[in-house]
Amino acid sequence: MQAKRNPGDVRYDQFYDLQQRLIGYLPPEPRLFDAMQRVSFTRLSLAEQDAYDPPGWAVSIVGEGMDETVPVRRGGYFLLPYLAAAYTSKASLMFRDQSKRNYTDTAWIMRIGDGRRLAYADFGKALAQLRTVQDAIPLLQALSYRVEKYSRYDGLKACFLDREGAMLIDGKPAAHAAVGNCSVLSYEPNKAGSGAIIEFRGALDIVTLIDTEPYLRAR
Repeated sequence: MQAKRNPGDVRYDQFYDLQQRLIGYLPPEPRLFDAMQRVSFTRLSLAEQDAYDPPGWAVSIVGEGMDETVPVRRGGYFLLPYLAAAYTSKASLMFRDQSKRNYTDTAWIMRIGDGRRLAYADFGKALAQLRTVQDAIPLLQALSYRVEKYSRYDGLKACFLDREGAMLIDGKPAAHAAVGNCSVLSYEPNKAGSGAIIEFRGALDIVTLIDTEPYLRAR
């Protein structure tokens, strides 16, 4: 059995606090996205990260008399639950796959309804809401949230369970890049008032707000 040790393993209580503080910066309801943590992969390509679906555990909370598996979505996304015993005993957050030291990524998960459609105007509103989150992070906490505060979020990424998935605008292919089973769309402000509809066709897995530059470079 693989030992649960990794240079990226971190203190549970510290990263639970960081998670909850960041959630506190989210705009009030109704909003268009939520925040989750993500494994900060070091050895996987972008496509491999998005397809990440490990057998067994991926993230665990381990401490004195404790070994709690954290539910992890395909792609490595997770939310830490509050566990009083783990919090007070200084338990560790452990990762199955190699990850960055003392770090987890943040993912902004778009809320997509059962119809798998998103108004282009709401795409723009989501990015605007995310900018309010960035503005709300105090400069004194910018060291803890440097990426979240200063990244240039300018698009969305739609990941599908297979290569048959597609992202369309008004029925026409719309992606500016495709990496693995994911399609990337850069935001174009001139389209916000057009009434355009983004459609996610196929076995949709997850939609996130992203900095498109690494994906456009990798295509």
